[in-house]
Amino acid sequence: MIEAAALRPPGRALDLACGAGRNARYLAERGWKVTGVDFSIAAFPAVLADLERDAIPFRDESFDLVCIINFLHRPLFADARRVLRGGGLIAVKVKTIGSYSLRPDELRGYFSGRPLLVDRDGELIALK
Repeated sequence: MIEAAALRPPGRALDLACGAGRNARYLAERGWKVTGVDFSIAAFPAVLADLERDAIPFRDESFDLVCIINFLHRPLFADARRVLRGGGLIAVKVKTIGSYSLRPDELRGYFSGRPLLVDRDGELIALK
């Protein structure tokens, strides 16, 4: 999250599956206008939504930064791309081996043509 926040000037950020809101708070403290989304009530003010069943409840191209940290639900990726503004950045933390993982080339396919900052098992990679 530190690297993603540093790559763009503060704007509107969407933290999907925000949980307690640690990443959302980090961004907010750096001037971002953050919207968190989670299925349960979170410590950070969040929109209540089931990201495994429902579309992200925002209009197209609403956010400059979309964060998906430690949440793997492949159908969510198209919706995350939909709400990202042109020139925006997707920040993703995923596993590339073991259960609940993505192949290294799979994530690039979901977000082709969009700037993507990926933490793959502790290794930070920028994809385009």
